[in-house]
Amino acid sequence: MRHQILLVHDEQTIRDCLVARFDEEGFFGVPAASGQQVLDYLRRGGHASVILLDEHAGWTTVRRAQQRNPALASIPVIAISPLRGSSPRYAAGAPIDVESLIAIVRRLCSRSADATCFTSAHWADYHQVRVTAHGA
Repeated sequence: MRHQILLVHDEQTIRDCLVARFDEEGFFGVPAASGQQVLDYLRRGGHASVILLDEHAGWTTVRRAQQRNPALASIPVIAISPLRGSSPRYAAGAPIDVESLIAIVRRLCSRSADATCFTSAHWADYHQVRVTAHGA
């Protein structure tokens, strides 16, 4: 069974690119435009091994839901947000470092005995990883 990865971004082109890239890597990418769409998907019986979430697409919505619901709290969330720095790699317009995201997601999924969800033993709290911003 392929791991389902919820890919949440408010820009459809970025969402579509992320879904395509994760699908190429053997995951099942599930697109969502907002944190509310994530919650709706999960409440309807959808599953996720990991959620990649643009901070502007519903970070607070997902976090509050995780605080109230232990089943949601067990799903790792990786924040996709811009880095600031002097290096050209982190300048505005730099693409999302998808290879790093894939490596992190692959590592998280390899720790899971179940392809559809993590237990709290695998993910005790809300974790955040910052990557470079996607250029327009």
